[in-house]
Amino acid sequence: MTGGTKKNVKNLICAGISILFITASAKATLVNSNSIVQDGIEYYIQTDKAVYDLGEIVEILYRVTNVTENPISLGEGPQWPDCYSSIIKDDADSEVWRLPWQIPILPPMNFGLSAYGSRECERLWNMMNENGTDLEFDDFPVPPGLYTVTGKLWLDSSYETVPVSVSIEIIPEPCSLVLLGAGLMGIFLNRKRKD
Repeated sequence: MTGGTKKNVKNLICAGISILFITASAKATLVNSNSIVQDGIEYYIQTDKAVYDLGEIVEILYRVTNVTENPISLGEGPQWPDCYSSIIKDDADSEVWRLPWQIPILPPMNFGLSAYGSRECERLWNMMNENGTDLEFDDFPVPPGLYTVTGKLWLDSSYETVPVSVSIEIIPEPCSLVLLGAGLMGIFLNRKRKD
C-alpha cells in the first residue's frame, strides 16, 4: 500500500469508529419521558430510551396520577386500560400504530382517581406499521426515522384529557453500518489497486 492509501484507510477506520461511538452515545439515554400537569392530574409517558436500532422492541409506559389530596372523577369511559390509547406517528404525521385499535363498546364505567392515586399501563411496539387496519397480514416494518409516541385517555365526558408525547429515533442497526463501511473500504482498496 502506498502512503496515500494507508492514510485513506486510517481515515475510513476513524470515521467508522466515530459513527459507532456517536450511535452508542445517543442510545445511552436510559429513559425518554414527558409529563403534563393540568387540573390536578399528571399525564406521563415514557419510552425505555430515545434511540432504537431498527427491529428493537419499544417499551411504552403511560401513567395518569392525581396530584391533589382530593379524589377526582374524569368521567365515564371503557374499563382501564382500554380507555388509554397509545398512538405512534412518523415524521410526516401519518399514524403507523395504535393500541387499542378501536375503543371497545361496553357499558361505560366511571374513571376516577383517589387522592394521590395513579393508574399506569405498559405496552410494547414491535416497529411494525399497521397499514391502517387491525389485521396482521398487511403489516410491514417501519423504516429508520423520527417517530412520535403519544398517550391519551378516551373518555366520553366534558373533562378534557391531555395527550402527552415523546419523540423517538429509529436508526439502522450498527451491524449494517459496519458492513457498509467494510464494503466501501473494499471498493476503495480495489479501485486503488487497479490504478
